Order: sequence, then C-alpha cells, then structure tokens
Amino acid sequence: MNYLSLKEIQDVNLELLIEFNEICKKNGLRYDLVGGSLLGAVRHKGFIPWDDDIDVNMPRPDYERFLNLSLKGNLDLPKNREVISNRNNTFARHFARYIRYDVKRESEYSSENDCPYIGIDIFVEDGAYNNKLLYSIQIFRVKFWRRALLLSLSKPNMSSKGKNIAILKNIFRPIFKSIGSYKIARHLDKICKEVKFENAKYVAAINGMYGEKEKWLKQDMMPQIDLEFEGRYFPGYKNYDIYLSNLYGNYMELPSEDKREPHGDKGYRVSLKN
Repeated sequence: MNYLSLKEIQDVNLELLIEFNEICKKNGLRYDLVGGSLLGAVRHKGFIPWDDDIDVNMPRPDYERFLNLSLKGNLDLPKNREVISNRNNTFARHFARYIRYDVKRESEYSSENDCPYIGIDIFVEDGAYNNKLLYSIQIFRVKFWRRALLLSLSKPNMSSKGKNIAILKNIFRPIFKSIGSYKIARHLDKICKEVKFENAKYVAAINGMYGEKEKWLKQDMMPQIDLEFEGRYFPGYKNYDIYLSNLYGNYMELPSEDKREPHGDKGYRVSLKN
C-alpha cells in the first residue's frame, strides 16, 4: 500500500479547500477558516507544519442552505467528490464533510462506517445562550453525546488511551450502538441549534472541539478578511485575534516539540484508493 506523506496529505486537502471555496463563491455561501487552519493562516501563512487537515465553519443559515443544495444535487461537484452528513445517512456526525472518494482514509480505532475517505470538516456557527450556566449545560450535553457517538463508531477492543479504557469502552459500546449512530448525531445537531443564529447576541461552534472557548459576540464574528494560505487567499475572521486567543491563548508562540502533532484522529493513514 502506498501511503501518503504529510506533505502529500496537505496537498490533497488544499485541493479540496480550493474546490470548496469555489463552490461557496458560486452559491453565495459564507464560510471561515477556523481552528488549526485559521491559526496556520495567521502564524504560518499555510498549514501548521505538523498539521494535516482543514477545518471550516459556516453560519447555521449558510450551512443549512449548503446541505439543501447538496441534497438536491445542485452544487455541481467535481468528479469523485461528495458532501456527506447525517441528513441522508452518509456521515454519522453532527457536522458535514466535503470528501473525495479517490483518497482512502484508514483508521486504527474507528470502523469503516466512520467515513473511510479524506475530507474537509464543515462545522457550524450557531447561536449561543447569553446565560453562562445554560451555555455550560449545553456544552456538557454536547460533550456527553459526542463521546457516545464516537464510542458507537469505534472498533471493539481498541482505544488510543490503553487497554483499560478499551475494556471500559467494550462495556458501554453496545448501549450506544443500540441507540444508533445517526440518531445520536441528529440529537447532537438538535442540541446545537437550540438558540437561533439570526436572533443571537453570542455565537459559537457548539459542535466544535473547544467547548466553552468557542463562544464570542456575533458582532465580532461577522467581519471577514481574506487570509493567505499556501500561496492562495481564503476567508477568515477579521477579528481572528479574539477567536484565536480564546482557543489557544498566546497563539503566536510555538508549542513544545512533543506537542507538535495533528489535533485530529490518531492512528490513521491515507492512501490513494485502489
């Protein structure tokens, strides 16, 4: 098997981002580089050198329109590309992914049902509760059900955290598998949509990985600028300093060498599909 190098994986993801950017421009859809992708644009003008994926956010109204256009087949996607989501039982997560079928993704810990193809993760900027307690409870619920979802999609007897955790997972996995991955994913999506984006004072990527750090004022989130990324320009938050400081603190300071690894799934490899 000819597995791709880190640089080759980055090149594949950059190609997907270029395509996704054109799709959004053509259809008048807003998105922003976020997470490590935004940090890479600001600090490195491209990928964080040890990172290998692309993350974007879409405001909930744009995200819903994007999925509707996709489900109707109106996005005019390139060959071997697809938008997958829980809406049509193609991706059991509470966010969407823009994938390419010609590049295979093998995971040591996740089952084949958890998208065996490389792609861009498309998260959602939702309205957030003004009340800190209500927001904390919402984040707690998301974290609980996200763990349940990942457990339902994991392989038996496997855990990146060791044998004891693998045994514990084996106990609870059948419970969440009986509920069903897609049912859990749609429940998570419902939790994230509790506060309407259009009427919200605060917004957050509630389905993101950073929990309560994701929340900020919608008026700070709305302005956009184009940011350089691998010699091209893509949209991101004009107030990226607020966003990145919330998530990473002193984001311009490089982490220690032992922490320089992708923030995504561990134990996976990427290859050209046979």
